[in-house]
Amino acid sequence: MTNTIYQECVDIVRGLAGHEFLYFDTAVEVKTTPHTYPFNAWAVCASPKDELYVMDSDEQWHRVELTDNNAALVIGSLYQRLKMMRIRYAKAS
Repeated sequence: MTNTIYQECVDIVRGLAGHEFLYFDTAVEVKTTPHTYPFNAWAVCASPKDELYVMDSDEQWHRVELTDNNAALVIGSLYQRLKMMRIRYAKAS
């Protein structure tokens, strides 16, 4: 079975934090256009329904909606950060 990047993000979050919040040392910054402020994700969590939620700079939680126009940018940026965190965690153990 081939996982999507979204599902792999859910699996990595569960592997690193279970159903708890996974906080980042520095924000995952996603710039959607050259003329807008970036979206900063400071934490991520996976729900029991395999949904991803990210926390913004105002500590508000947002579900990552696959139908959102910018979802691919957010998921891609999260995937890169989560992959690095999993590699670092594996080296530290």
